[in-house]
Amino acid sequence: MQALVSKAVESAKLHRHLDLCLGCLACESACPSGVRYGSLIDSVRALQPERISRFQRYRLSMISRLPYLRSSRPLLRLYQRSGLSSIVRKLGGNRLSRLDRLLPMLPKSPSLQPFYRAHEPARGCVALFTGCVGRITDQPALHASVDLLTRLGFDVAVPDLQTCCGALHQHSGQPAIATQLAAINRRTFNALKLDAILYIATGCGVHLLEYEKLGQKLNAPLSDISTFLSNTGLLGELCFTPLQRKVLIHHPCSSRRIPGAGAGVSKLLRQIPGVDLRTLPNTGCCGAAGSYLLTQPAMADQLRHSILEQIGQNDCDILVTTNTGCALHLAAGMRFECAKIEVMHPLQLIVQQLR
Repeated sequence: MQALVSKAVESAKLHRHLDLCLGCLACESACPSGVRYGSLIDSVRALQPERISRFQRYRLSMISRLPYLRSSRPLLRLYQRSGLSSIVRKLGGNRLSRLDRLLPMLPKSPSLQPFYRAHEPARGCVALFTGCVGRITDQPALHASVDLLTRLGFDVAVPDLQTCCGALHQHSGQPAIATQLAAINRRTFNALKLDAILYIATGCGVHLLEYEKLGQKLNAPLSDISTFLSNTGLLGELCFTPLQRKVLIHHPCSSRRIPGAGAGVSKLLRQIPGVDLRTLPNTGCCGAAGSYLLTQPAMADQLRHSILEQIGQNDCDILVTTNTGCALHLAAGMRFECAKIEVMHPLQLIVQQLR
């Protein structure tokens, strides 16, 4: 990076080397000198706007904007059931085919409402940050979050004006757009009187926690939803149906950067009687890494393969993960390899077992 900035070296190979970085930031926790590698590589990528093709910029824009249109999910369901999906896979080229294969079959679900009233006794008001991709693919987890929070006495706001957290743009060399998106979210959530802002995707959470450094401070405390629920001490009020199945917890790179996130998931799932709970060893990044699974497909699939091998060795029935990209990437790999393992968010599983 220093050679690139000082113009001592200039070659396509150098750009490709930097683009192959996952941004998992495992190097930061291992570095004895405390080098802020994430900030460095984001800054260098911002100096190379020409390295991002017009198609890549357009794709990022669509991913971060379209999910907030109420018609997006019904239209995607229609697309999946119309037969167009199979045509795209055959004729759409590698880029569109890959995007299509990442998309799971979308179940029919009600649209998210701006506000949900708590069951008695009322204990406070929280807001739910949905995430852009999560608004399409994580609807079951979002509805499960609302269900559990309202049962425990929390009003839940799901602001219509919220938008993408900006992580995809920040790590792709478009910091100005990332700051614009952060400003929209700051105005939207700070207009509400909240006890907490909760996110279900740790990938979003890591970037939301950086908002203050971007000058876009959120007034309410931020928390991973599993950690928040575990810390309330209220889960003992609920009854859960026993589950005699093997559940494997996948801790994404992003959750390792959020204090307590991994412990929150384990504590939450231990509320289910009879569950055989295991944790996938720290085998490194699965290759999803934001938009990496689209921009570096060969390397992403190679990294995913080693994780899938580990999952296979653990002989599980259900894999839970708290990152939207990881869930999509791993589930797509398992469909390809015919592994009959359900992939879901921990909140889906906990609500599934509610009596």
